Amino acid sequence: MDLNRRQFCTALAGPVLAAQSAPPPLIDRGFARVSKLSDGVYVTIANPPKGLQALSNGGIIAGRDGVLLIEGHFRPVAAALEIEAASLVSKAPIVSAINTHYHYDHTFGNQAYAEQRIPIIGHERSPALMKERYTALKGVDKNRFISPLKAKGEQASDPEEKKRLQGDLFFDQLMYSQIDSTDITYPTDLLGAAKPQKRLDLGGIAAVIESHQGHTPTDLIIRIPDLDIVFTGDLLFYRSYPVCLDADMVAWRGILQMFLGYGSRMRFIPGHGPVCGLDAVRDHLDLMDDLHSQAEKMKRAGIALDEARRRYAIPARFEHFDSTGWSATIGAAIERYYR
Repeated sequence: MDLNRRQFCTALAGPVLAAQSAPPPLIDRGFARVSKLSDGVYVTIANPPKGLQALSNGGIIAGRDGVLLIEGHFRPVAAALEIEAASLVSKAPIVSAINTHYHYDHTFGNQAYAEQRIPIIGHERSPALMKERYTALKGVDKNRFISPLKAKGEQASDPEEKKRLQGDLFFDQLMYSQIDSTDITYPTDLLGAAKPQKRLDLGGIAAVIESHQGHTPTDLIIRIPDLDIVFTGDLLFYRSYPVCLDADMVAWRGILQMFLGYGSRMRFIPGHGPVCGLDAVRDHLDLMDDLHSQAEKMKRAGIALDEARRRYAIPARFEHFDSTGWSATIGAAIERYYR
């Protein structure tokens, strides 16, 4: 399938430029760079304009006795980068890798971990959702999903609507293009209602893995309490409208409020974009409140959902935020709030 790479690169230029101010990298593969954040903690920052292999951020937590890897990424080569970087920073064994949630850009590279017999930690609902959303589509003609959206974009007369539909088409094509060629590999060590937290003492550094659903029903965060660092997955979006396809908007807002309570010293590694602080959390909260407020006004005015999705107006203070993939971000958020 023909993927509009230029459009994708343009959309993500802001976060990537910010990421380039990170510390000198331990490894730079173009599509991602691995840098030291603190003693025993390394961050992998994706750089999509130079390659789509990673798409999501990741990281390494290395102690005397064990190493923990974060994220499966979009393709196995990006997960293999985490394994390679771990071998450079520690001689300790890799005890586990983590998927912060089930979405394809965080899990389709899991095969690299399975090949090295590295256990994968994930939420208990992730395997079923991956099978339903991805594995079930293996061998299925994807054009039956793509063609209607492509035709809708070609027929759109409004330039803004056409642009939005082209963004939707790109992300759908990106996912469908990889399903058949990916050995979809599920997490094996599962957290959930009965086991919502797991603490790993790696030797001199401890990581706490917690289940906090909001962005999806499968979200995990990884806290390093002694260093004021947290890997948030997509529970935190940096200067970008969040993907809300299967979000619980009310629960999600509560998680962001929890992040604010972590204190001013906390450093957040979001699912996409650079390492950030509380300002990014406040931006995300403000963005969600604006979406909620506009959705509430439109519903009160009796505006139908489809029309409400189209009518949402991006405020001036958020005009530089990425809104690519309108249906999965703004459109899905309006729908969730309508419900």
